Amino acid sequence: MSDWRVLHGDCVQVLKDLDAGSIDAVVTDPPYPEINRSYGRMTEADWRAMMDALIVEVRRVLKPTGSAVFILQPNQERIGRSRPWLWRFMADYAESWNLVQPVFWWNHATMPTAASASFGLCRDSIKPCVWLGPPDCYRKQEEILWTESEGNAAARATARCERKHYPSGHSKNPAKQNGAALRRGGVTPFNVWPIANASVPESIDGSKHPARTPLALADKWVRYICPPGGTVLDPFNGSGTMGVAAVASGRNYIGIEQHEEWVNVARDRIARVTPAIFGVPA
Repeated sequence: MSDWRVLHGDCVQVLKDLDAGSIDAVVTDPPYPEINRSYGRMTEADWRAMMDALIVEVRRVLKPTGSAVFILQPNQERIGRSRPWLWRFMADYAESWNLVQPVFWWNHATMPTAASASFGLCRDSIKPCVWLGPPDCYRKQEEILWTESEGNAAARATARCERKHYPSGHSKNPAKQNGAALRRGGVTPFNVWPIANASVPESIDGSKHPARTPLALADKWVRYICPPGGTVLDPFNGSGTMGVAAVASGRNYIGIEQHEEWVNVARDRIARVTPAIFGVPA
């Protein structure tokens, strides 16, 4: 049975009470600057000051092989002018800590906005998952393998996977590659994860939180970077989706939430979860 807690308070201050080296993974979807929410709006400078203080504590509580994922969304000052806060955050912490790998969540169900429908821009459907930690941080690729394509399976079945040579001098053996995928139980994942997030409440939630993280995305990150039986921390708990994913997959969980109304929602959601769900389909 998983142990879990949802704590009420300011995340930076609450983190100070957690033991150093006690957390296996941090997975969180923080609030973004310059967005109006019912709980307020932060300037870019205020947001960065909060995140800088938070990361000091996150690095302290993480185990030596632990890592942290911050799911962030770029936004615009006005149509045709993007705000720079996200790119500065990524560049600064890639240098002062370590960016393990660029990984992106693609919400392929994103609806058109005025910027795309009337002003010629593309739909904003990609969110960077800023993955920070040591180069040798824990990760278990087997937890997030992709299903082998029908093309690979057909090629193997018809023995058309002979070694191929290219003008560059490079060669590869598709039969060997596809055989490895078969033995692994899937193919290695891409660093862009297509997971739909329609603008409606999750069916298991109904809490109508203004910034919902898809359960499938939470589940993938939890299983990928937290070992079974380990502890996941979300300092911006919200309605508790990360906690649902953690407990459902047999991990322990600590959530921190500043707004009391969401603390109660999260506790209720997580209390109804049993570790019978191991993996939530994308």
